[in-house]
Amino acid sequence: MAEMPPPPLRRFPLWKIALAALALLLVGWGVATLAIGMVSESRWADMKERWKGLLEEARARDRNRPALRGEPPAGNAWDDYSLAIREVRTLYELESSAPKNFLESGSGADRTLVEKVLARHQTIIDAVRRGASRTDASLALEWKEGALAIPNRYGTAVVARMAVCQARFLGEKGRTRDGVELLVDTCRFAGDLDHVEDMEPEFRELNSMIQSGLLGPAELEQLGRELEILDRGFPRRGHRVFLDFVALGSLFIKSGGSITPQLVGLGADPEDALWRFGFSGRLMKTDAFEVTVNAVRRLIEADQRPWLESRDLLQRLTAELTASPNPIARTAPDELLRSDQAHRGHLAQLRLIRMAARYRATGELLELPDPFGDKLHNRLTDDALKLWSVGSEGKDHGGIGRFSLDGEGQDILLEVRR
Repeated sequence: MAEMPPPPLRRFPLWKIALAALALLLVGWGVATLAIGMVSESRWADMKERWKGLLEEARARDRNRPALRGEPPAGNAWDDYSLAIREVRTLYELESSAPKNFLESGSGADRTLVEKVLARHQTIIDAVRRGASRTDASLALEWKEGALAIPNRYGTAVVARMAVCQARFLGEKGRTRDGVELLVDTCRFAGDLDHVEDMEPEFRELNSMIQSGLLGPAELEQLGRELEILDRGFPRRGHRVFLDFVALGSLFIKSGGSITPQLVGLGADPEDALWRFGFSGRLMKTDAFEVTVNAVRRLIEADQRPWLESRDLLQRLTAELTASPNPIARTAPDELLRSDQAHRGHLAQLRLIRMAARYRATGELLELPDPFGDKLHNRLTDDALKLWSVGSEGKDHGGIGRFSLDGEGQDILLEVRR
């Protein structure tokens, strides 16, 4: 019996195959887009809830502190600070630069201009002092029009030098104690605004007043108590970093799924990395939020660690974020993460001033921790008491250095005449 030939193969037209493949691709693309959209919405909602928790954490931060002296008035220091800052912004360039120019030159012409500025804008100093006298310095963090409204922090450098000039003029009139109180109040103002760098002019003038011999033991001991209060409430780097991150989170939420140069930096192209996140701007933002908040938390914890550990951690975090595939996260080292070298340095200066005040008041040598090392050092010479911190290098140079923080790695030094 003859075998039957196999049935002929049925061939599909190429156009049908191509159409079927295209349909599968479109279905796959649609499913992937739907899945990415669902994941994106879920993570976006989680990020917003987490951000709200961080905002409440920032609002709940205890900003109550003891009064520097006397019975404190009721109210929030920021109500007064806002008045001072608003008036500082009205100063002409010639007025705002006058205190700095006088302190550098000491010329009569510059002094005359400073006196006019102080007379015309005495309300700046008055408002700063009222704010510093209050025990509540809580920030009013308001969510307005889709953005976080943070009180303005402008003008601390101008106010610091205005206060130094006025304190010096008060000293010339025999009112040295009044000048000292003004300087301490202005230090608290700079600390409340997280501008610790603007405490240094006051520290220098306080040191001059301590060594002038115009303050008696009781006045020096009172100064020591006030400086101790400033020390206990001294702002940490982590406070500012945390608040800046909360503000950045509000920008994430306000801008939605769009990726702007404000988020990734002017030199970055977010389109190059968007494919990693399913071409979803929201997924890119939620990823950056998670990575950055973890870095911020670790940085805040480092404030309590020894200086060398804190410095090394910042270097590691910077390297990790700089190598991130997320262009938003890569901006964190420049926009958020910062060294606590300045905070530790100015805290060291404050403690050296404390030691000087105690020594001139009682002859005792106060032992205090060194923010850069174990404890602050001291040595008596024939004509002076040397007090110093090992500084950012973390190495004791035996009291070789200067009081400023730009001493090229040497000690932070304060000398007190015997």
